[in-house]
Amino acid sequence: MITIELDNARAMAALNRLLRAGVNPAPVLKAIGEDLVESTRQRIHAGGPGPHGEVWERNSPVTMALAAKFNRPKKMGNHPLVDSGILMDTISFRVSGDTLYVGTDRFADEWEGGAAVLHFGTDRAGRDHKVKIPARPFLGVSNDDADEIEATVNEVLSRLVDGKN
Repeated sequence: MITIELDNARAMAALNRLLRAGVNPAPVLKAIGEDLVESTRQRIHAGGPGPHGEVWERNSPVTMALAAKFNRPKKMGNHPLVDSGILMDTISFRVSGDTLYVGTDRFADEWEGGAAVLHFGTDRAGRDHKVKIPARPFLGVSNDDADEIEATVNEVLSRLVDGKN
């Protein structure tokens, strides 16, 4: 299992304000999870950039040739991380207590490394373990995501103050 923790100070500060106010975080985390799933899918659909602005390398000619050879549809041209659309379609979230998990487990058992290889990259892929797959971080919280998290938390806190739960 791979864990990527939230490293956005603004988003963490907003969530801490929520906890200090004694608000049940589960419904808020559910709304945030829905937003993060959508922004992650949009990142993949657009071909990047990653959540911290990382530009993704385009697919190699070898990747494109293999896709054509095996008649795999390229739904979105030469966008990285898109072959059949399965990765994008399986991004999901779950809330457990005061913890939000966003990710995918679709590739966990299909090939060594799965989504982690797509996210972090490797230089040991392929049958001979000599193929390089560049890192294309797709999970994480972008500045726009942090803005949305802050807005969601502020809305909940505002309703609490106004007595409109």
